[in-house]
Amino acid sequence: MSGEGAPPVVALVDRSNYRTSVGIHAAWLAERMGVSLELLHVCEPGQDGGAEWPGLLADLAAHLADQGAPAPVQRLLEGGLADVVAKTPAALFVMGKRGADSQDDRKVLGGQIDAVLSVTRVPVCLASRVFLPIERALVVTDGDPRRRAALDLVMDHKGFANLQLEVLVAAKASDDPGEKLALARQALDGRAKAFAISAERPGAAVWDYLQTRQADLIVISRAVLLAGGTGPLRAITPAGLWNARTPVLVC
Repeated sequence: MSGEGAPPVVALVDRSNYRTSVGIHAAWLAERMGVSLELLHVCEPGQDGGAEWPGLLADLAAHLADQGAPAPVQRLLEGGLADVVAKTPAALFVMGKRGADSQDDRKVLGGQIDAVLSVTRVPVCLASRVFLPIERALVVTDGDPRRRAALDLVMDHKGFANLQLEVLVAAKASDDPGEKLALARQALDGRAKAFAISAERPGAAVWDYLQTRQADLIVISRAVLLAGGTGPLRAITPAGLWNARTPVLVC
């Protein structure tokens, strides 16, 4: 959905040093999706410094305006982050890979990521600490032909049409990736190369890909990301998806 009246891209902003990058990623995505931008800070119970946030949001909005982004809506809401996200209309949420409590710990993801992914079905972009120009996107899927949310996202929005795309089918040794490869090639109608990498986990396949190729954005569906049922997305393992500095768009 895009255009007037469509839900905005919502940047979830906290005190972490991901804050500016979250805003820039959100502005980039809002432009590509043809929707407005909203900057949202959630003041959780017992959190100090709420009075400072109008100024902090205004500073971030001014920074985005300096880069040519339209003026965003700025909102402060009270409550738990997951509860607020569940009630907030959005085309897409953007948050940092780490929040204020874990921003300097390269061994874990932010503690709120699982909760946010579980309470909303709209895409969630996990922004890297620094925004870099996005020209190449890697769409990650697996051998199950029913799991095509990542393919659908890049096809549904014309703003993604100018990206260089590659589609990676992460196939276990016991899987036959042929059907999914054929589906990807048919769906993208020549827009992208599609190939398979054998790996037990999609994240390992992504890591293998990044050793020889470049991606400025990784797009993956919840169903593929969570297919292993390995528990909360916190620990960062070597040679895995979260060890890359690339932003990840979970749809």
